Amino acid sequence: DGFEGPLLTGKQHNDEFYVDPSTGATRTKTNRSGGIQGGITNGEDVVIHVAFKPTSTIGQAQMTVTRDGQEVELRGKGRHDPCVLPRAVPMVEAMMALTVVDHLMMQQAQCELFPNEAPMDEQPNPMGTTAHREGGKKHFEEAVGAGPVSQRVDEE
Repeated sequence: DGFEGPLLTGKQHNDEFYVDPSTGATRTKTNRSGGIQGGITNGEDVVIHVAFKPTSTIGQAQMTVTRDGQEVELRGKGRHDPCVLPRAVPMVEAMMALTVVDHLMMQQAQCELFPNEAPMDEQPNPMGTTAHREGGKKHFEEAVGAGPVSQRVDEE
């Protein structure tokens, strides 16, 4: 539940597991944990919620203090983006991909997940997908099971 999670009690937030009768797969009833519990993916879609602060450079005068302690009026000049959304989606996608790969590398180092003899692209894929040989972005999208993040934002 992202930002609302801290407002819930443990009983409300806990995500019960069950066996989906149509597929036989173990699922969670609500996926309130966003697909990750205790730092481990639980098989559900990995869901992230992101918030950005407002753009700080504005055209109105604001008071500030110089390095030498003088109070001065500052007015932003130049071209500044009034909305960060066009850049936000690829930045969030890239950061999520880096985080997933970082954790995969930590798992490999700590648990010898892959034997060291073969190159990484020839290793078995711990996510259970075959896309790891077809490129990083596609692998990330299949691994989290959600399709392109930018596509989902456009559809909403």
